[in-house]
Amino acid sequence: MSNTELNNRVVNCLGAPWPEDLSAPFIDQLRGQGVGVVGCTANLTWDDTLESIENFEIVKAIVREHPGAYILRGVADLDNSDNRAKVGVLLGLQNPKALSDSLGLLDAFFDLGLRCLSLAFSENSYYGCGHASEVDSGLTSLGRQAIKRMNRLGIVIDLSHSGDRTALEALELSEQPVIFSHSTSRTLFNRPRSAPDPLIVAAAKKGGVICQDVRANTSVAEYVDWVDYCVKLVGVDHIGVAAQDDFHRSYKDTKRIAPYLPSYAAELKKRDWNDDRVIRRGGIGAKLLDRDNLAAEFQRRGYSDEATGKILGGNLLRVLRQVLPRN
Repeated sequence: MSNTELNNRVVNCLGAPWPEDLSAPFIDQLRGQGVGVVGCTANLTWDDTLESIENFEIVKAIVREHPGAYILRGVADLDNSDNRAKVGVLLGLQNPKALSDSLGLLDAFFDLGLRCLSLAFSENSYYGCGHASEVDSGLTSLGRQAIKRMNRLGIVIDLSHSGDRTALEALELSEQPVIFSHSTSRTLFNRPRSAPDPLIVAAAKKGGVICQDVRANTSVAEYVDWVDYCVKLVGVDHIGVAAQDDFHRSYKDTKRIAPYLPSYAAELKKRDWNDDRVIRRGGIGAKLLDRDNLAAEFQRRGYSDEATGKILGGNLLRVLRQVLPRN
């Protein structure tokens, strides 16, 4: 497949933030939007090792059974002409808990298909500190080893949930560009989970990409306002898209997360759990990437076809081609 064809494909960096989000109808929706690659968190956030292995296999089975999808393991998959009209699924973890304190487990999950990894979710991990840590002490010794191992294996480093110091140390140590798979500028959305502008700039200087998280926006126009801000901050070569619905939670995951996040604890108490799925919020969600939404708004604002192509997928494809295994 030519580079021109590749750069015309859309990349939804985290379209499926939970295993249950990756379904056959969702893959069909992605194909209709022209999506060539979608990120999928292949476990529930606080799954242990065995639960994560099980969920990885569930997600992979869904992909195997769909004729229009494949597991994205390396650059050769992007170049394979047989995948021209298919959706490549980039398997990730938003929490390294499943990897425990073992670099051997990092290797094992790589063999399972892991290609994108966050360093922490909310609280501290074996690798470093999450955005909710009261004191961010930065990368641990194991975390520094894991960064080097991820570079060697071909795993994309995701800073979306990391604490500021942990994220900065990671991108400084990494020999490969890093991403924010679903985040935004803290100037636009003032919360610890957002990235401070100096961190976004530092990541961009090393070739990184920040993918604007649609969940904070109430309209396509507002979403592009926020993209405009980041383009002015770091340039059009360092912006991507994350269009996830994320409107629901299973009882299992809500119960597990409740001790960590007060909003989930309240949800656990007030909802009727006879229905396993719960509506959390309204929003644009994955519809952002419908052809008459985001691309049309970029055109209305005078973005060139080249710039639009970079934001919709070209920038992330550049990172994937640089970081993922060649074979």
